[in-house]
Amino acid sequence: MKPSFTVVRDRSAKCFLLFIRGAISVKDRLTAATGAEVPFHHVVTQDGHVSKLVLGHAHCGMVVAARWIANQAIPCLNEAVVQFPDYGVKIIGHSMGAGIAAILAYILRENEKLSSSTCLAFGPAACMTWDLAESGKDFITTIVNRNDLVPSFGKVSAAKLRTEVMASSWVHDLREQIQRTRFLGFVNRSVSFIRSHVPFVSDPRSKVVDVDMLVSNSSEAEVKSSSNSDAALKKRHALACWSCVAAQKHSIDSANHGTHDITNQTDVDAKAEKTDIETAQLVSISMEELDLQESDNDDDTDRGENEPALNETDEDQAVELLETLTDNPHEPSSSSSQSQDPPQLYPPGRIMHMVGLPSSSEPNSSSEQGEEVVALYETPRHLYSKIRLARSMIREHYMPKYIRTMELLIDKLVAEEEDIDDDHKLGSL
Repeated sequence: MKPSFTVVRDRSAKCFLLFIRGAISVKDRLTAATGAEVPFHHVVTQDGHVSKLVLGHAHCGMVVAARWIANQAIPCLNEAVVQFPDYGVKIIGHSMGAGIAAILAYILRENEKLSSSTCLAFGPAACMTWDLAESGKDFITTIVNRNDLVPSFGKVSAAKLRTEVMASSWVHDLREQIQRTRFLGFVNRSVSFIRSHVPFVSDPRSKVVDVDMLVSNSSEAEVKSSSNSDAALKKRHALACWSCVAAQKHSIDSANHGTHDITNQTDVDAKAEKTDIETAQLVSISMEELDLQESDNDDDTDRGENEPALNETDEDQAVELLETLTDNPHEPSSSSSQSQDPPQLYPPGRIMHMVGLPSSSEPNSSSEQGEEVVALYETPRHLYSKIRLARSMIREHYMPKYIRTMELLIDKLVAEEEDIDDDHKLGSL
């Protein structure tokens, strides 16, 4: 909650610049992650009297950081303004620093000596409610670069995006994939359980069925065919288990052949008979579980494609992810049913959006065909209540991208100004 900042005196512009750095360190990111909404009010004074009180909520971490900077900077700024009365105060920030700068502008303007403070915010986070953001249009200017994600990112907008994603066909495809994964996982666990209770013969000349090969073959059959996969899988499972039994019995008979100790022979026969009985029981249990699994899948298919068929408690991480995603956000739990929905946060002040356009779409454009032209628009605030996905929505948030776009914009404005001057000269001639 203590971001880096500095105060600079600009002699040419006759202005004191208070710069606030964006999130770079771990502590800065923790400040940005403290995104709970806290009450924040702005008192508008005119001629020494309170003319308006704006109520609202703001980003908790940014409010705390702005108040900390105010306590550090107000004594310095008060002294500087007294020494240079013709100087103004401008607060500048980027990303998290821009949101803090906007909130700090509200705080400084409540100070009589700093009531003319203004703010320039580059890519600020959504940090305050609608009324507060609207009340700062006279002294806060927000600059947004192209598809920058941060000005529209918040808890409410993220919840809206989540709802739209869950309403798509992606959930049904994920459910079908998880069902196939669960069935194959059940077969692997059953085979592993049987292998742990049935010792294999170590003689390489013995004809022991490779259970792993059977499982891989059954997995391929499950993916390729949907009608005969369960029956083929049960048969191969049974063959694997009974082959293990036959191999075990053959090994015991071979080991006992040629011995003349009646007592040892009796013990070996008893152990072999016990092993046969236990293996047969395990095979029957596994076959019953497979039949139950198949009947459950048939019942789930009869109920409908869109109804989930995952009711077991022993689920993997993918199943837990699906259950978490498919929770209806509009049905609050008993613990949170009485709590209010979080307020929607917006970028502050007057929003100016830099947009890249093809040169053909720009009238009176002097650039070459196919070259991009940057245009500047004042955009309404409600456009930032929803997250719009784009491939460049993250990289265009960084300050070098802002600088590059602003350079293109300045070149365009200079060229337009030169064209206007040339027209005036031709008109005077």
